[in-house]
Order: sequence, then structure tokens, then C-alpha cells
Amino acid sequence: RSAHARGGRGLSQAPAPAPWSRRLRTGIVGGRSARVGMSCAAAATTLTEEIRLKRGVSGLGFNIIGGTDYQPNCKDSAIYVSKIKVDGPAALDGRLKEQDQILAINGQKLDNVTHQEAVEIFRNSGNMVTLLVLKKIRIENNQNNKASVSQLVMAILGITVLATCVYVKYRRRL
Repeated sequence: RSAHARGGRGLSQAPAPAPWSRRLRTGIVGGRSARVGMSCAAAATTLTEEIRLKRGVSGLGFNIIGGTDYQPNCKDSAIYVSKIKVDGPAALDGRLKEQDQILAINGQKLDNVTHQEAVEIFRNSGNMVTLLVLKKIRIENNQNNKASVSQLVMAILGITVLATCVYVKYRRRL
């Protein structure tokens, strides 16, 4: 399920959640399907950040997904950001990202809440909203990138050594 994180207007409930597909969860966002990467076993390091947003005319400018009633796999009942609205307060601030987990709103923890309860907390959060956000920084991607660069450097070094050997051996014939 998904809803706009707005104050009383524009909040909607989506139909029953779609099944997980590999490492992607699908939810309905503003009438469109959105994929949010949530992995039960992904290696990641985490960072907690407090973000203060002022509610705009269209709300806080992001959609949420999750809740205790939305855990089709791996029993993850957390509330996540599924979509950042262009030119909304969250996008203009720049710190909140898709896939960030919302831990608390104005100090009220979102542990073991349904999706609708989270929506109600957002609706009643006032004009200035303080979010406690858990950001996951994936380690496996960085390690893969480092391995790819190392393999490329080794391949270039090997080709250079081979070319040098061939040149030294056959330079008199050239």
C-alpha cells in the first residue's frame, strides 16, 4: 500500500500489495506502480538522520509504503519512502531518498504500526515535521565496483607486459 505523506488531503489506500519480485517490492504510487528495493539479506551499513520538513501545499512531498499489514515476505513491517515528489518539500530539501526507512515522526516511533496508522500519524503531524530516518548504504555494490576496477587494472597491466615482451623480442624485425 502507498499513500501521500500529506496533511489530511490526497491520502489514499492502494489495493492489496503485490508479491515480492526478487529484491524489489512493488506498491501503488499516485496511480502508478513503483518499485522499491528492499532486501532481507542485503549487506548494508546504516546511518540515522533527523530531517525537518515544512509541510507545503501538496504535503511533505513523498509517498510511503509498508506497515504490519504489508509484509508479504521476510516479515519486514517497517515504513519506507517509496517515491519523492518533484518540487515537493522533501525533494527541495534533498536529504530524504527513496528506500529510506522512517523510524519516527515528531518523536513518535513507527514500530509495529499498520500502513493506515502511519498515514494517520503523518496527517496529524503538524506544519513542521521532524523525521527520524534510517538510511542504508549498500556495501556489496561498493565491493563489486572495487573488484571490477581491480580486474580492469590487472587486465591492462597484463596486456602492457605482454606487448612489451613481444616488442622486445621482435623489435629488430620491425
